Amino acid sequence: MRYEEDFRFLADARCRTGPWDPIKFLPLGRERYASFGGEARIRYERFRNPGFGRDPQDPNGYLLQRYLLHGDLHVDDRWRVFGQLESSLIHGRVGGARASDENRLDVNQAFAEWIPYRRDNDAVTLRVGRQEVELGSAQFTSARNGFNDRQSFDGVRAFGQFEGWRFHAMATRVVPTVRGTFDDRSSRDETLSGFYVAHGQPLMPDGQAVYYMSRRTDPRTAYQAGNDREERLTTGTRWWGRGETWDFSYEVGLQTGSFGAGSIRAWYLSTDTGYTRPSHPSRPRFGLRFNIGSGDARAGDGRLGTFSPLFAATAYSGLAGLIGPSNSVALAPSVTWELDERRTLLLGVIGFWRQSLGDGIYNVNTEVQRLAGRSQARHVGTQPTVQFVWQLTPQLTWLSVVSYLQAGAFLKETPPGEDVTYVTSWLAYRF
Repeated sequence: MRYEEDFRFLADARCRTGPWDPIKFLPLGRERYASFGGEARIRYERFRNPGFGRDPQDPNGYLLQRYLLHGDLHVDDRWRVFGQLESSLIHGRVGGARASDENRLDVNQAFAEWIPYRRDNDAVTLRVGRQEVELGSAQFTSARNGFNDRQSFDGVRAFGQFEGWRFHAMATRVVPTVRGTFDDRSSRDETLSGFYVAHGQPLMPDGQAVYYMSRRTDPRTAYQAGNDREERLTTGTRWWGRGETWDFSYEVGLQTGSFGAGSIRAWYLSTDTGYTRPSHPSRPRFGLRFNIGSGDARAGDGRLGTFSPLFAATAYSGLAGLIGPSNSVALAPSVTWELDERRTLLLGVIGFWRQSLGDGIYNVNTEVQRLAGRSQARHVGTQPTVQFVWQLTPQLTWLSVVSYLQAGAFLKETPPGEDVTYVTSWLAYRF
């Protein structure tokens, strides 16, 4: 998150060794300074058999571009103003742009921030305006860096720390992507609000625990059960920690609310456990992730059981985003190697199953990908993935991903059920 960067150390001229350091810290007087930065990301992407064979073939793939430019003004040690412009473009995709592919030019962030209280390690911060929000493991609220157009919200946030307790509260409107120029507008009908409190726990070094609750409203959402207005309350807890060899992140929660004239009753469970060999030169991490997101048991019974990840990132099924957490069971072992200080290699495989036979499957945006039909099969598919990340320079990153989803019985019984190959590669320059 670019607004979390702190370049005050560049006040010491001896620390200015990078090509962009002259604009990363511009002193403007006592405790007043400005900072500027940006990002350019050029990305190639291709699906073979998109939509499991339902969508038009795209033999040559397509090009995605994203450009970000921000400015950060610290008026004093309690006041600041932050702004960021974004331009996201797509070229050559058969079938045109998807919902999060293109936003020619718009204000991605523009907020003012005030710190009314600060004492020792404790502080309270108020932030008002358009802003990106990424909370915890990004299970429900993220900036969606994996998409071409990032997610932002209009509203107010209060966050900070007091006597060892961390807290966060927000009341915001969702900013939908509109493909034109300076035309993104939020609406009072589509909102996200909530709070969390977090504190250390002794189960593992650096262990933490958080309790949270959020409220999401949407005037029109679509599930296999139908399209209607939704008000969804999410209540959950997450426990995580990291030692020298073991790390874990466990999350569980319940979703209630209303869907049209009916009710919502959904649930989720997420576990991620890892073991690292610190003595090995490549520090391999052996990970095992297990997730369950509930599905709707029976359409038309007045109760929606489909779990919604709200504004989740693409980590659930990799950058391909073919399968999302709704009505899904996923088991994902993986191994990650640090080849050297700049290169990382990940090998993994994910198995997907339906949690409920009465519901279909969804992508990471909670868009219906296949209705349940008459199929009684649970297995959706198996997806091996290879990911390589190379930090070429402090500013330039190269990422490449290849994955192959082998269609399972459910996709074959609700044709077309073709295997899907996914390839993406990007260069990102950040300054």
